[in-house]
Formats: sequence, C-alpha cells, structure tokens
Amino acid sequence: MYKLIYAVIGGWILSHTLWLGIVGTSSDLSKIGNSLFMILGTMLSIGLLTFAIRRHPNRPFTRRLFLLLLFGNTALAIGETAQLIVDTLQLKRVGPFDGIDLVFGMQIGFYLLAFCYFLISRRGHINLRFFLFDELIILIVTGAISWHYLVTPYLEQASLFSFKTLLLLRYPLGDLLLLGGMLILFFGVMKRGNSIPLLMILVGFHLQLFADLLYVALYRADFPVSAMWLDPIWLATVLLIGGAAILFDVDERPLDLKVNRQILDGIRLVTPYIFLLILFVTMARQAVSWNGLTIGLMIAIPLLISRQIRIVMENQRLRENLEAKVEERTAALEQALEEMEHMAYHDALTNLPNRYLFARLFKEELRRAEIHQRFVGLYFIDIDHFKQVNDTYGHQIGDQLIIDIANRLEKRLPHNTVISRQGGDEFVVLLFDVKDESDIEACGQQLIDLFERPFILHATPVFMTASIGGAIYPTHATSRSALIERADVAMYEAKRRGKNQFHVEV
Repeated sequence: MYKLIYAVIGGWILSHTLWLGIVGTSSDLSKIGNSLFMILGTMLSIGLLTFAIRRHPNRPFTRRLFLLLLFGNTALAIGETAQLIVDTLQLKRVGPFDGIDLVFGMQIGFYLLAFCYFLISRRGHINLRFFLFDELIILIVTGAISWHYLVTPYLEQASLFSFKTLLLLRYPLGDLLLLGGMLILFFGVMKRGNSIPLLMILVGFHLQLFADLLYVALYRADFPVSAMWLDPIWLATVLLIGGAAILFDVDERPLDLKVNRQILDGIRLVTPYIFLLILFVTMARQAVSWNGLTIGLMIAIPLLISRQIRIVMENQRLRENLEAKVEERTAALEQALEEMEHMAYHDALTNLPNRYLFARLFKEELRRAEIHQRFVGLYFIDIDHFKQVNDTYGHQIGDQLIIDIANRLEKRLPHNTVISRQGGDEFVVLLFDVKDESDIEACGQQLIDLFERPFILHATPVFMTASIGGAIYPTHATSRSALIERADVAMYEAKRRGKNQFHVEV
C-alpha cells in the first residue's frame, strides 16, 4: 500500500514537472495544462480523503479531522478552477492578490483549523509544556527572519496596511504556525503510532512553506521566473495529505520508521538551538562594526549554545534510562501479579482450574445453557485405591500419577469441557453446550475408558480405575449446588456398586 501511494504521488508530480519543462510557462496551452494538472491532482487527493472518511464511520474524531483537510484541498481546487476559467476566457485578474488568491488562502486556514482540532482533541497525549517552549523558539526565529527580509521591505513600499497586505502576510506567518504545529504533533504523537502518515504530512507542510516563501520572494523581487514552477510543489503537499489519510491507522499501532529513535529525539532537542544560532548569525551580519567585544560575543554565544545542547542531551539520556528502568520494574510487577492471579485460580500440581475458578465457570455455563436451552453434564471423579499407590510408591509417585491423570483428561476429552482438580485424588469435569442428553452419558463412559490403559510409574505399568458420578442440567437440577450434590451422591453410588464404573441417576 505504501509503495502504491508513493508511486502515484511521485508519478503525478514528475509528470507535472515534465509538462512544464516541455511546454513552457508562457503559452496559453501551458497555463491551461498546468491548471488541469493542479485540478486533477487536487481532486485525486480529495478522493483519497473522502475514501478515508468513509473507512471510519464510527470514528468521529478521525472523520472530522479528515473533513477539515478535505475543505482545505477543496479550496485549492476551487481556486485552480477559477484560474482555469480566467486563462480559458483570457480574462484579466485584478492583481496577484485578488479574490482567487483569497480562496487559495483559505487552504492554509482550514489546515490550521485541522491542526487546532487535532491538538485540542489529543492534548492529553502530548506534553505541551515540554514541546511548546522549543517550538516557540523556532517560530520566533523564523518569524523574525521572514518579517525582516520579506514582510518589512513590502510594508515600506505599501502606502496602506490593506487587505492586499494581509493576503501577503498569510503566506509566511500562516505557514510558520502550521509547520510549528506539525512539529509538535509529529514529535509528540509519533511514539504512539501513525509515525509514517504524520511524517508525510510534515514533509508536505515543509514543501508548502518552501513554495509560499518562494512565491513571496518572486513577487517582491520581480524575478523573470514564472510562479507556475511552484505549482508541482504545492500539489505535492495536497497529495501527501491525501496519501497520509489513506495510510492513517485509527488503532494507532506503532509503525517502524527504520530510524533510530535516539536520532529523532536528538534532532528535536537540537533544532531550537540551531534556529537560535541562525538568528544570532543573521543579527551579527547586521553589526555596525567589528571589534574585540563583537568577536568575543561571536565566539562565546556558539560555545554557550553547544554547552546547553550537551546538557539537554545528557538530561535526555538520563530520563530515557530512568524510563527504561521504570518500564522494566513495571513489567516485572505485572508479570508477578499475573503469576499470583494464576496461582490463585489454578491447582499448583496439575495447573488445572481449582475449585474457585471452576465454580465461576460452572455458573457462567449454567447461565448460557438457560439462555440457549442446552444441557450441561457434571462428573465427579474419584480415583480408586489411590491411597495404596501413596503407601506403596510414596507421595512423590502419587503426585506424578495425579499429573498423568490430569494430562490424559486434557488430551482425550472434547473441547467443550472444563476439568478441575478439587483436591487429593478428586477431579470434576463439566461438559457444556450439549444438544442431546445421551451425549452426557456417552462422555461418562469415555471417562471410564480413559483408565483402561496403564499408567507408567517408575518404568512399571500400573492399572488404575475410577468411580464416576454424574448429574445433568436441567434433568436432575437447575441450581449449581443441587447438581453438585446429585453428582456427589452418584459417585458414592458407583463406589458402592463395586467401583470402576460411571453412574448417573435416571
């Protein structure tokens, strides 16, 4: 699935770029073809998002998130359709920032709404205080540089702070907010799962930021390069979002990125300091004069930043070691609790359910039998002359005989049985989900037949027999206590009649 999505996205972007390279960007044919590539590619992404929404009818959060992204892509499709109409009818646009560009601007607006919705809905899963501080540094640095080199020169030329100015500012500022938010989501949520879809969206928004900044730079500097060359980059963002929606896993099972997790954590920790260093170097280039103080500051600040990075990474290592130890202790505690729970409900010698667990299972099967109108058979098994085995061979051999009997019962009885050791040489068998009462009597005879073959004790074959009493629900009784009493009485009757037999009251 991943390879197919990557192939579709890569193939479409490559075809679009080749079209521009072959046809050019100045003719009417190139403009119409470029718009068709954008519209069809955006419609493909809209189709992927629509399919992803329909895949999760019982997941309101996922549906709403994809729906907001769908609205963003729809805004782009509407804007491109309007641009196609303008080119086809050879109409003139009012300017580079008219109503069509307003529709394009709505794309980022919907993306920001989707990010905010994601953040609010998943705020319990993200340590916001930990991530927001780092992202605030990134946003301040990138915002300051964008404002200084892109926005301020334009504002100095503009006569008024107009609606046109707002449309220009939405490119760097909106993209920076979106990119910062996606960094928070990616590093904050990736450990829970859906790492690859989130990484695809993150890459897409990087491309969006890159294309938008280039667009503003081209507009400001009036370069002789057509903005159509940026359309494949914008389209890549849209297609990556659609592909991520298809690959999104609502159960959030962890996916292997095949990247060392420590490398990703290191990148997250170092990134804010790198941006801070970039701001410092940019500011230093604007210095009025170079002297000893300036040079000393240029050397001290990078050293201070590198020292802080080292401290942060060391703290991260210590925290990871502590988390690993806590997880190890927690796993050991959970395993001990599971073993204790198992010991509380199972016989220590045979590992069969003990009388407490058997009583609970017995109650559940009687309730099911009442609902589905089925029979239930209860068998009390007492090993004949077991005391003689203990007296002759010792208790250790007696215990081994009990284990062998339990193993034979588990292997030979049907799947719809529950076997329990009640203590000593007594076993209880529950036969449930029975349609015909005669099957209960047949199973009782099968229990007797299990003792026909000898048991091997110290390389010596020893023949054993058993006295078995049975009771049937609802023929003999409908309550658990009454059935137990009837089966117990039937077992003693089998002993009275000479042992080595199955008896059930008619």
